[in-house]
Amino acid sequence: MDSEQSIRLTSSEIASLWAAYMNNSMSLCTLKYFREKNKDIEIQSIIELAIEIAETMLQNIKKIYVKENHAIPYGFSETEDVNLNAPPLYSDTFFLHFVHNMARHGMSSYGAAFSACSRPDTLELLSNAIDLTRNLYFRSLNLLLEKGLYSRAASIPIPDKVEFIEKQGYLTGWFGDRRPMNALEIMHFYNNMTRNIIGKALLLGFAQTAGLQEVRNYMARGLHIADKVVEFMAHILSEENISQPPTLESEVLKSTTPPFSDKLIMFQVTQLSGMSLGYYGVALGTVSRRDLGSKFMRITMEAVMYAEDGANILIDHGWMEKPPSAIDNIEIAKTGKK
Repeated sequence: MDSEQSIRLTSSEIASLWAAYMNNSMSLCTLKYFREKNKDIEIQSIIELAIEIAETMLQNIKKIYVKENHAIPYGFSETEDVNLNAPPLYSDTFFLHFVHNMARHGMSSYGAAFSACSRPDTLELLSNAIDLTRNLYFRSLNLLLEKGLYSRAASIPIPDKVEFIEKQGYLTGWFGDRRPMNALEIMHFYNNMTRNIIGKALLLGFAQTAGLQEVRNYMARGLHIADKVVEFMAHILSEENISQPPTLESEVLKSTTPPFSDKLIMFQVTQLSGMSLGYYGVALGTVSRRDLGSKFMRITMEAVMYAEDGANILIDHGWMEKPPSAIDNIEIAKTGKK
């Protein structure tokens, strides 16, 4: 078997390490601000754990970078991208919801990265990341439950027999009698609604405090999109007499002093937009009622355009760090430059 030193990092491993570094660099700035403003001792312990995980991840990735002579990404820093002296922008309750949601995203992204890698040191790093993030998920979930802040998804009857679909009408939804939503459809609607509720509150705070008018407008547009998604999903769930998660706008405070740089909030929002595309894609491949699938397709298209416009803003202001990429052999051949 080849020694680890002789195994080159694959494109999947380079991509996974780079994405993890950038996200943890950004998260660390956000979490340090949360720690500075939080007053709840129990929530503070969750924030401290999240900070510890982000710092551990950055240290472990740097070790591989140094070993490989890989350029260390610029990322985000406490001196440039966060103002710890800014007044509180969100409540302690929002901090807890945000960290729990962050853990959910982390388990998904680290799990996908782990399955795409093969080098032992990268696998160990990502396996450790999954374990740490799972612990954060459990800790934050338990605290949400203890405080009565966690909204469980709706219950449905437990099936007492196995049934098979016998008619194509199971797939319809626009005309005639519509069947009730199945458990898979309810799960995707409820989970995506919950993510958009947290996103709405986050965007509301960013819209209040962004420095540039262009960025404030972008945040307001995202807020409008998230609001439409939540309203649509709430309507569908209401039609089915299914309970809905509570909103979090009231957890956004009145401060207009920017706690974060425009670069950081643009990066964070475009990252969340990109993740939402993955969740909508899974939903599209799972829901069976045509009317529900059509709605997810429209939501997906709007999210694609929003994410692209966000990337353009990042590029225009020189805020988008270029991910590692393949060699452009044709350009080298034309110019002779490496």
